[in-house]
Amino acid sequence: MAICAVHVHGLAGVVLPDGYELRCYRPSDTDSLTATLRASGFGDWDAARVLAYLDDPDRRAGSAVVAFDGRVVASTFASRMSSDRVSPLTGKPGEPQREGVLDYVATHPDHRGRGLGRATCTAVSHYLVEQGCEMVSLLTDDWRLPAIHLYLSLGYEPVMNRADMPGRWARVRTVLERLGRAHA
Repeated sequence: MAICAVHVHGLAGVVLPDGYELRCYRPSDTDSLTATLRASGFGDWDAARVLAYLDDPDRRAGSAVVAFDGRVVASTFASRMSSDRVSPLTGKPGEPQREGVLDYVATHPDHRGRGLGRATCTAVSHYLVEQGCEMVSLLTDDWRLPAIHLYLSLGYEPVMNRADMPGRWARVRTVLERLGRAHA
């Protein structure tokens, strides 16, 4: 899925419920961030992997977390394409610093439905565009229907970069419609 910088500029900030704080990652967040990632389906993450992943200064600065009672309950990481990676949009190597990527969008199950994922995705999308990215992309799985609904509602569009994509997206949209979560 992808969104161009022009559309990111149109994304409004999100007002969080009382008690929630949108901010950057702090080293003291490692344990609660790890717990949120694991509870959100990223079961192979541990503190060492979080620290290694956030070792990149740009990724750390551009990542967003939502804290509640001092614990991270939602997160989204910022990455950028480099020339040795293949773009999920074109299937060609990315241009350094031009394509931003949303990675590992996660909200703890106990805190879902409060706009926390919207807040972190919006913040990271804005960060990436402010850093000069012309588009922001993400990869997701067909079964992550609430996340897909969120991405579509933010303006991210499916990328049809493989022959099976139109059929897969038709099935996803049908299920979203059946769940009452259809989005234009």
